[in-house]
Amino acid sequence: MTVPFRALLDGEIVVPEQVDDQQVVECPECRGILYPRDGDQRARHFFHASDDDSEACSTASGGESDTHARCTALTVAALAEQFPTATHVGAEITIDVTGTATAPETRRTDAFVEFQEENPYFGRGLIIEVQHKHHSKDIEGTTHDHLAAGYSVAWLTPDDFGDEQLDYDVVDDAFRADDGHAYSIREHDPWEFETRVEVNLEWEPPSRKCFPYAETGSHDWRRIPSYAHPDSYEYEFCRGCGSRRQYDQTLTRFVYDYEGVLAPEVRIDELRDAIIIHREVADDFEGWLEAKRLGPDPTFETVLVNRVDVAPCRGPRGVHEWDRKEVIERGYDDRVDVALWECRYCPVHLLMNHTGAGETVPILFGEAPDPEWGLDYLFANPRRCGHRSHRDQADWDDCPSCRQLNP
Repeated sequence: MTVPFRALLDGEIVVPEQVDDQQVVECPECRGILYPRDGDQRARHFFHASDDDSEACSTASGGESDTHARCTALTVAALAEQFPTATHVGAEITIDVTGTATAPETRRTDAFVEFQEENPYFGRGLIIEVQHKHHSKDIEGTTHDHLAAGYSVAWLTPDDFGDEQLDYDVVDDAFRADDGHAYSIREHDPWEFETRVEVNLEWEPPSRKCFPYAETGSHDWRRIPSYAHPDSYEYEFCRGCGSRRQYDQTLTRFVYDYEGVLAPEVRIDELRDAIIIHREVADDFEGWLEAKRLGPDPTFETVLVNRVDVAPCRGPRGVHEWDRKEVIERGYDDRVDVALWECRYCPVHLLMNHTGAGETVPILFGEAPDPEWGLDYLFANPRRCGHRSHRDQADWDDCPSCRQLNP
C-alpha cells in the first residue's frame, strides 16, 4: 500500500519533515486526517487516521506520482537541513515569472528554498526539480524562468535519491559537474535557454497504438485549455493514446509531444471543486472518477477534456470552483434534477440540468440568472439568445431556442 508524502496545513502543501509528530494535517486527496511519522526502513511519511481513508487514497494514487512526491519530500528535508536559516523552505511553491518570454506567468516548483539575503552563488534561492524518467519537463523554458526570477536550479531524477534521504552532496556535485543538470545565476544567463516549449517537441506524430486511429484513421484530439493548465500551455490531447500536439506558429504546422513535456504535473485533485458531480453518477469525486471509466490511471488531462463546467476564472486555480448550490428542481425520487451553482471567487453562476442534455451542456451566467425565466426548463442563457421571441414577447409563451418563459 502506498503512503502519502504530501499534505495540507492551513491550505499550504507540506511534506513530512515540516510537520511535528501529532500535528494534524489534511489529505489533499480525500480530505481526511493525516499524521506524520517515522518509519522502519522508510522515509518519514504521513499516515491516515482512518483505515477507510487510507484504502480509498491508496487506490487513487500510485506509481510515478508516489515516486515524485517521495523525492520532493526528501528534497525539502535535505534543503531544510542544509540551509537552517533560510527564509522559506517548501514543496510545490509557486513563483511569479510574469514578464519573461515564456508562456506561463507562474511556475510551480518541486522543492524550494529562499534566502533572507541574496546568496552570491545561488541568488535569491535554490530550486530543485525532480524529473521522472518516464516524464520530461520543459527544461529549457523552466530553467529560463527560474534564472530570470533570480533563482538557481538543479534537475534531479529518482536515481539520485536513497531509500530514506537525499544526500545534499548530490546537489553540490550537480553544480560542479557542469553537465547540464544544474545552473546557478552566477554562471548562467537566462537567455542561454530556449523560451519556446515547441523546441522540446517532435516533428513526426507518435507511433503509438491508438484505437480511434485504428478505427477512423485519425486521433481523437481534444483541446486542453490554457486557463486550466498550471503552466498556461494550450494544446490538443488524444484520449485514445494519450499523445499531445501543439501548433507551432513558426513552423506553421503541428509538432508532437509523446514524452510528457506539455503534461501538467498536478494531481487530479486540483479539479475536485471545479467539476460538478451529479448524484446519479457518484456521491464524491473519487466515485465520479471510477464511474467515468477513464482507465486504470486517470490523469488531469483525461478528466479535463470536454468539461464545460471547468471554465476560466480569476480565482487561485484559474478555473471556477463551485459551491452554494441552490436546488431548483427535484425528481421523483427526491434526486436533484436542476441546480444552480455559484463560483466562490467571482459572480459567475452555473445552471446544471440533469434531466436531459443539461449535464453535457451546462449553462454559464455572468451574474445570477432571473428566476422568472423558468430555470428548470432553460436550454441556454437567454442573455445570449438571439431568437426573435425575445423581441416579440406577445407572440410567444416561451422561446423555442433557450426555453425562457415570457411574462
